[in-house]
Amino acid sequence: MPDYLKRAKELISKNDFLMVSKTWCGDCQYTYRIWDKYHVKSKVHIIELDKFEDQAEASKLESAITELAGRKWVPTIYLKGQRFDEQDLKRWEAEGITENEFKKVGLL
Repeated sequence: MPDYLKRAKELISKNDFLMVSKTWCGDCQYTYRIWDKYHVKSKVHIIELDKFEDQAEASKLESAITELAGRKWVPTIYLKGQRFDEQDLKRWEAEGITENEFKKVGLL
Protein backbone atom coordinates (compact mmCIF):
# COMPACT_ATOMS: atom_id res chain seq x y z
CA MET A 1 0.00 0.00 0.00
CA PRO A 2 2.77 2.54 0.62
CA ASP A 3 3.50 2.79 -3.12
CA TYR A 4 -0.14 3.48 -3.93
CA LEU A 5 -0.48 5.87 -1.02
CA LYS A 6 2.56 7.73 -2.33
CA ARG A 7 1.07 7.73 -5.85
CA ALA A 8 -2.25 9.07 -4.55
CA LYS A 9 -0.50 11.85 -2.63
CA GLU A 10 1.50 12.75 -5.75
CA LEU A 11 -1.67 12.87 -7.87
CA ILE A 12 -3.26 15.25 -5.37
CA SER A 13 -0.20 17.46 -5.09
CA LYS A 14 0.59 17.57 -8.83
CA ASN A 15 -2.98 18.26 -9.97
CA ASP A 16 -4.55 21.45 -8.67
CA PHE A 17 -7.95 20.05 -9.66
CA LEU A 18 -8.45 16.30 -9.36
CA MET A 19 -11.51 14.08 -9.49
CA VAL A 20 -11.52 10.37 -8.75
CA SER A 21 -14.55 8.91 -10.46
CA LYS A 22 -16.35 5.91 -11.88
CA THR A 23 -18.23 6.33 -15.14
CA TRP A 24 -21.38 4.52 -13.93
CA CYS A 25 -21.72 6.66 -10.80
CA GLY A 26 -24.70 9.04 -10.78
CA ASP A 27 -22.99 11.46 -8.39
CA CYS A 28 -19.97 11.51 -10.71
CA GLN A 29 -22.25 12.27 -13.66
CA TYR A 30 -23.69 15.20 -11.70
CA THR A 31 -20.16 16.47 -11.11
CA TYR A 32 -19.30 16.16 -14.82
CA ARG A 33 -22.34 18.34 -15.56
CA ILE A 34 -21.07 20.98 -13.10
CA TRP A 35 -17.64 20.98 -14.77
CA ASP A 36 -19.39 21.41 -18.13
CA LYS A 37 -21.73 24.13 -16.85
CA TYR A 38 -18.78 26.25 -15.75
CA HIS A 39 -16.58 25.21 -18.71
CA VAL A 40 -13.80 23.89 -16.46
CA LYS A 41 -13.77 20.17 -17.28
CA SER A 42 -10.54 20.55 -19.27
CA LYS A 43 -8.82 21.92 -16.15
CA VAL A 44 -9.80 18.94 -13.97
CA HIS A 45 -7.63 15.83 -14.03
CA ILE A 46 -10.20 13.04 -13.97
CA ILE A 47 -9.29 9.50 -12.98
CA GLU A 48 -12.01 7.02 -13.90
CA LEU A 49 -11.21 3.96 -11.85
CA ASP A 50 -13.54 1.64 -13.75
CA LYS A 51 -11.67 2.35 -17.00
CA PHE A 52 -8.32 1.04 -15.72
CA GLU A 53 -7.19 -1.94 -17.74
CA ASP A 54 -5.71 -3.39 -14.56
CA GLN A 55 -8.54 -3.39 -12.04
CA ALA A 56 -6.21 -4.61 -9.27
CA GLU A 57 -4.24 -1.38 -9.77
CA ALA A 58 -7.47 0.64 -9.72
CA SER A 59 -8.51 -1.05 -6.48
CA LYS A 60 -5.19 -0.22 -4.81
CA LEU A 61 -5.37 3.39 -5.94
CA GLU A 62 -8.98 3.62 -4.75
CA SER A 63 -7.92 2.23 -1.35
CA ALA A 64 -5.17 4.83 -1.10
CA ILE A 65 -7.55 7.67 -2.02
CA THR A 66 -10.05 6.29 0.52
CA GLU A 67 -7.37 6.32 3.21
CA LEU A 68 -6.39 9.91 2.41
CA ALA A 69 -9.98 11.15 2.05
CA GLY A 70 -11.20 9.40 5.18
CA ARG A 71 -14.09 7.73 3.37
CA LYS A 72 -14.78 5.50 0.40
CA TRP A 73 -16.80 7.53 -2.05
CA VAL A 74 -16.81 8.71 -5.62
CA PRO A 75 -16.52 11.28 -6.73
CA THR A 76 -13.69 12.38 -4.53
CA ILE A 77 -12.63 15.84 -5.59
CA TYR A 78 -9.49 17.72 -4.65
CA LEU A 79 -9.31 21.44 -5.34
CA LYS A 80 -5.84 22.75 -4.51
CA GLY A 81 -5.32 19.77 -2.18
CA GLN A 82 -8.56 20.25 -0.26
CA ARG A 83 -11.08 17.39 -0.42
CA PHE A 84 -14.65 17.93 -1.62
CA ASP A 85 -17.45 15.79 -3.01
CA GLU A 86 -20.60 16.26 -5.04
CA GLN A 87 -22.54 17.23 -1.90
CA ASP A 88 -20.37 20.34 -1.65
CA LEU A 89 -21.11 21.14 -5.29
CA LYS A 90 -24.85 20.59 -4.76
CA ARG A 91 -24.80 22.90 -1.74
CA TRP A 92 -22.84 25.56 -3.65
CA GLU A 93 -25.30 25.34 -6.54
CA ALA A 94 -28.28 25.63 -4.17
CA GLU A 95 -26.69 28.67 -2.48
CA GLY A 96 -25.64 30.20 -5.80
CA ILE A 97 -21.97 30.37 -4.79
CA THR A 98 -20.32 27.80 -7.10
CA GLU A 99 -18.75 30.43 -9.33
CA ASN A 100 -17.25 32.24 -6.32
CA GLU A 101 -15.97 29.00 -4.82
CA PHE A 102 -14.34 28.05 -8.13
CA LYS A 103 -12.78 31.52 -8.36
CA LYS A 104 -11.38 31.21 -4.83
CA VAL A 105 -9.35 28.16 -5.83
CA GLY A 106 -8.43 29.43 -9.30
CA LEU A 107 -10.60 27.02 -11.24
CA LEU A 108 -12.34 30.02 -12.83
